[in-house]
Amino acid sequence: MPGKIKIVLLVFIILSQVKTAQVQTIEPGQTHPTAFAIIADSKTYENCKPAINSYKNAIEKDGLSAYVVYSDWKTPEEVKNEILKLYSSKPMLEGVVFVGEIPIPMIRNAQHMTSAFKLDEDKYPWYRSSVPSDRFYDDFDLKFEYLSQDTVNTLAYYYSLSPDSPQRIQREIYSARIKPSGVNIDKYAAISKYLDRIAKIKEEKNVIDNAFVFLGHGYLSESLTAWADERLSLQEQFPGLFKPGGRIKNLLHEMSREMKEILMLELQKEELDIALFHAHGDTDIQLFLSFPVPRNVNENIESVKMYLRSKLRTAKRRNQQVEQVKENYMKDLDVPASWFEGTFGDSLIAADSIVNYRLDMHIGDVRNISPQAKFIMFDQCFNGSFHLDEYIAGEYVFGNGNVVVGAANSVNVLQDKWADEFLGWLDKGVRTGLVHREINLLESHLIGDPTYRFTGSSEIDLNKMLVLDRYNAAKWEKLLKSADDILRETAVREMYYNLKDKFEDELVRIYLSDKSVNVRLHALKSLAEIDGDGFRKVLFHAINDPFELIRRKAAEWMGEVGDKAYLPLLVDAVLHDESERVVFNGRSSLGFIDISGSAEAAKKAINDLPEIASKDLIMSSLVPSLERNRAWIFDEVITSIKNDSLKLSKRQQGVRTFRNYKFTEAVPELISILQDENMPDEIRINMAEALGWFSFSLKKPEIIKALEKVINQTSTSENLKKETLRTINRLATGANDVMIP
Repeated sequence: MPGKIKIVLLVFIILSQVKTAQVQTIEPGQTHPTAFAIIADSKTYENCKPAINSYKNAIEKDGLSAYVVYSDWKTPEEVKNEILKLYSSKPMLEGVVFVGEIPIPMIRNAQHMTSAFKLDEDKYPWYRSSVPSDRFYDDFDLKFEYLSQDTVNTLAYYYSLSPDSPQRIQREIYSARIKPSGVNIDKYAAISKYLDRIAKIKEEKNVIDNAFVFLGHGYLSESLTAWADERLSLQEQFPGLFKPGGRIKNLLHEMSREMKEILMLELQKEELDIALFHAHGDTDIQLFLSFPVPRNVNENIESVKMYLRSKLRTAKRRNQQVEQVKENYMKDLDVPASWFEGTFGDSLIAADSIVNYRLDMHIGDVRNISPQAKFIMFDQCFNGSFHLDEYIAGEYVFGNGNVVVGAANSVNVLQDKWADEFLGWLDKGVRTGLVHREINLLESHLIGDPTYRFTGSSEIDLNKMLVLDRYNAAKWEKLLKSADDILRETAVREMYYNLKDKFEDELVRIYLSDKSVNVRLHALKSLAEIDGDGFRKVLFHAINDPFELIRRKAAEWMGEVGDKAYLPLLVDAVLHDESERVVFNGRSSLGFIDISGSAEAAKKAINDLPEIASKDLIMSSLVPSLERNRAWIFDEVITSIKNDSLKLSKRQQGVRTFRNYKFTEAVPELISILQDENMPDEIRINMAEALGWFSFSLKKPEIIKALEKVINQTSTSENLKKETLRTINRLATGANDVMIP
């Protein structure tokens, strides 16, 4: 254990020696190299004691020393204090699971640690604008300031990420939640049933030889290139699925109008081991399909009629003038009044509702099936909202089937990310908790048993190495030459953790020479975290990598770095890459780097195309949008921020634009606004936060210098100093997850 963590643990434990609820601890029955803790509230333990003990015994049979810790927990600090005590003991604690009613930390001022959550914390209620996150418990370096307990949802406790806290998540242990979904259910019976089932499953040997991956509508811009390339990554990570005796189904929402039924049938196959969902979602729904594409004239007409009916019903819900809305559509679309007939009739309302219901997976659907996949990845928004009474991941895990554990998100999640990172460890028999420990996002959680592992074969015991040898570079170095792609990618990442920028030159060599897409991705991610010359040079090659995700990230990173030398390569990608996502990222990055220069580079490249190309059409679709960037950013957004006659909320909205739109040329103006003492403090605070998103920019030193000037001024308010310090730490550390924009 690094000395820094020892000091943190000691300080936390000393500060936590206040009046707390009595804690009961049941010691492990077996001694193993590492340990695990089952943490429950007292009522859950008393009502589920036989099942919890059965679960504890099953864990110990599988090679982990297991504690049971229970109490009438009053605060999250009490829970964390017990975790830290166990971590400082022997054997080393590798993970925990929270069973029942364990306090839920609701994190604020840390949206840069999420993948997509950007809700205005000043505008929306705290319960909605905070992130339910167990990073409070499993990342010991993070520092939080206690705010309050929710008066209605009393299990929720609000915390603000401290300005002087590390601004990047890197967990010491893994964690998970065992918290059933449902209103007015016997939660103790549900927990006991689940734990008894898991205890039996853990005794089974289960090799990964059957899986499916599903891409829903609207996800990844419905890029077929991205969908097809994921198969290459999965083939490296799960070779057994691609050999005789193995089976993986790559399902796309467009394959069938009955895809929901197909998925429900697939989920119930006894041989299914893994299910990967890439789709949109909400707390109580998985959004699978779009409305069927019409195949003939009659279907086209019926589709338009249904669209018009939905618009009238929406107008009525919003108390709008329904007849006026109807007349507008008749005029604009040149459709007859008869196409609106039956809009508010019971029969058509019911028929339209059935059509809508057949598109998506609802909580009620999950309750009517018996899912069999031992591991499910919900790469979807809100499916893991464990702070609510009902949430869809909980229905899968604690329902009628044999699901052991799901990876899901407590708030919305970015779709344009590396969703399959480290999944290959599952094929090596690594515990799901250790796999998930590497996913350092505020919103990402395991629901269910994190100690579960598939039966895997490997030349080394990765479970042991990933805990006990995490900081032993010599052992990982031996695996850099392994013929096994998964062991090699693991060694790359672990060597980076140990050596940081001292490993930069080797990372460049590995990226330029390795045949494995996953090894190259890990090398590239590590270089991005170092954020040095090696990273910026490798991007010249990565923009043409055979693997779509690498090209996609390279196109994005080029814009964030802001080097004008990237312009010709980005223009070429925009004109010729087959992936919609690469083209989209490339177009955005062109403007981020140099508004005028990007337009000129585009004109030159288009004029150099062969005469057979539709040059005028290409020119008109690309160049004007690049040229409009200047007017939008400087004449609209920045002008509105400076306009003191506008509402403060409107001006703040303009500042938040630069969280996502990182225009290099705008940085001097943004710094000027930050340093303007005549600006409202709220604007300056928002600007300090927005500048924290320029983590790869070549102008980062200039930004940090400006921030340091503000923080050292005696006239600077305390709140502005806090946000400025937080941003300096963010920029010094780098992005929380470099794979996230």
